[in-house]
Amino acid sequence: MTKTAYVEIHLPALRRNYALAKTLAGTARVWAVLKSDAYGHGLTRVALALPDADGFALIQPDDAVTLRHAGIGAPILLLEGALEEGDVDIAAQHRLDLVLRSEHQLQWLLQKARPVTVWVKVNTGMNRFGFTPERALAVVRQLQATPFCRVAGLMTHFACADQLGTPLDEPWRRFLQVVEATGLPYTAANSAALLREARTHGAVARVGGLLYNNNPFYPDTRLWPMAAEPVMRFAARIVHVSTLQAGDSIGYGAAFTARHDMRIGIVGAGYGDGYPRAAPSGTPVLVDGRRAALVGRVAMNVLAIDLSALPEAQVGDEVTLWGAPGLSCDEIAWRCGTISEELQCALTSRVPIRQIVADSIVSAIPDEQTAPAQCLAHL
Repeated sequence: MTKTAYVEIHLPALRRNYALAKTLAGTARVWAVLKSDAYGHGLTRVALALPDADGFALIQPDDAVTLRHAGIGAPILLLEGALEEGDVDIAAQHRLDLVLRSEHQLQWLLQKARPVTVWVKVNTGMNRFGFTPERALAVVRQLQATPFCRVAGLMTHFACADQLGTPLDEPWRRFLQVVEATGLPYTAANSAALLREARTHGAVARVGGLLYNNNPFYPDTRLWPMAAEPVMRFAARIVHVSTLQAGDSIGYGAAFTARHDMRIGIVGAGYGDGYPRAAPSGTPVLVDGRRAALVGRVAMNVLAIDLSALPEAQVGDEVTLWGAPGLSCDEIAWRCGTISEELQCALTSRVPIRQIVADSIVSAIPDEQTAPAQCLAHL
């Protein structure tokens, strides 16, 4: 059955973005962040496309086990640690590093007495998870006295790394107290901190946004590396072309009224596919590399665009909704008052995925159940 909307995942761009992160990180290792199905790009697809990655980081223990079964042998960090007591056993069995962020997790570790590797999380202002600096130091000492627990290092997650107007000095000072007192390696940098503060790089940088070409500072591009490339392209086809007369409205709620005669294209993608309903009139798309503007309200299955300046556009033509040079996911998200990660994670399961396995080769649309084998075949 023909699908009018689809996604392309460009694996060579993904690998180049990882290499870019490695260059920026200096001597630090780079662990690719794969939480939420690798930001909508496909958990196993991304992991298998990065065979030389230093490691990976994610949330769900089941996802980590999936990667182990797919043949991934690199370190895997569970960013929220054990979500239930049995996860300690899973971590020991599958060689998963655990973030230790709370007292109840500490009790699970002590009760289970399983051989696990942990990173003790220090709360530096995010105020979701983690120990105070004083308590973190005590926890480190307690775990170092056990025969079964290896403390690999310290971890923190800065609340405002993506806010260029907010200094990191105070949260860094809190974290540094524990780093200096213990002498342990640390992981503190996400993509934003990696780009902002070399002192945060530590032993391991946890890179998600940069890997998927999501600028955490957008629309500010001063710190964003120009070499970063789009990995996900969301596209659809024009399914209808018509003329809107001056004074006519289009779509639900008559949200857009034409001031002059307009040539309108109806595109086969909507919020049922994951395109944001919040996108306002004027949000750009690309038709044959040229910009056109969204008009009216995004519906479940379609959206409308102004083709007045594109008289040659016709039914069947491809429309890029985001993820091409000149049309970043960041821009679409910004116009919707959100971030690109939300859009990428919101794509629905009915949207088929094509893998760009080399710069000029597109694989068949894979079934997610067989994606790992297909990925390996093309790497």
